[in-house]
Amino acid sequence: MAEPAPLLPLPGGGWCALGGGTAEPVAAPPRAPQAQAAPLPEAAPPPAARRRGTGLEALHLSLGGVALALPSALAEHIHPMPELLPLPGAPPCVRGLALAGGAPVLVLDSLALAGGGGVEEAPAWLLALRWQGRRLGLPAARIAAGPAVPALRRFEEWLDGPEARAALALAPPALEEATSRTIPERHLVLFRAGGLRAALPAEAVRAVLAPVRAQSLPGGGGVVAPHRGELLPVRDAGLRLGAAPAANGSAAPMIRLALSRECLVAVSAIEGVRRVPAADITPLGAGEGLVTGLARVQGENLMLLSPTALAA
Repeated sequence: MAEPAPLLPLPGGGWCALGGGTAEPVAAPPRAPQAQAAPLPEAAPPPAARRRGTGLEALHLSLGGVALALPSALAEHIHPMPELLPLPGAPPCVRGLALAGGAPVLVLDSLALAGGGGVEEAPAWLLALRWQGRRLGLPAARIAAGPAVPALRRFEEWLDGPEARAALALAPPALEEATSRTIPERHLVLFRAGGLRAALPAEAVRAVLAPVRAQSLPGGGGVVAPHRGELLPVRDAGLRLGAAPAANGSAAPMIRLALSRECLVAVSAIEGVRRVPAADITPLGAGEGLVTGLARVQGENLMLLSPTALAA
């Protein structure tokens, strides 16, 4: 007979069940935990909590001395804080992307949503949320379950605001939506730039070039490089990704994009072409930003970039 998942009290009241490397809030323990000291007596819940019968109307997140409350109905799961993948061009409220529970999640800035003013603190947990068919995440050092508070209204108002809409446009779909969407198998060109790995759809690549030295046009007219008798404008993929420059004044491999106005993209290294199954590509939002999706390649999540946005 399988052992029940260990139970731990949450600060501020409530319980979470630990299992499979994740912590999930539960309404109440079926029996008192045996391997820990008895929790302190809890205050009687307010009338609203008694009417609902759970006392888990809200989850209270704290990070860097700042608290944020949100409806517990939005919570999908609690995960140990995963590694963040940067998301260039995202709104200020977005910290990046992460893989949580086997699927990508858009990680928001908890301090910014709480109004700022906190101090830097490493989060221990990531609370995964589901909102309008999208997966969002909030980092936290501590998570407490308890009754509803007035701060819930502020978070719900933020969800209906323009900043939240901009973030949702980049958020991955929830698991059911992601698996039901039909995505054809893709060929991707993999490259490195500014210390990051990324990919471009192969159909948008006309050619790959051995290292070429770009030249600056006089009068601030931009940077160009020759290819097949043409001088084409050059974009540095490292700088476009918000990282270190890929070329850095020296010769660099380049990718020629097959666009109506063609250009070259300077990268640090070209890793070749990979065929990626449909199930390993997750689109992000409407696909209108620089990062249009995540591609799972050799156990690593790579940013799938928009050729048009990269050339802009």
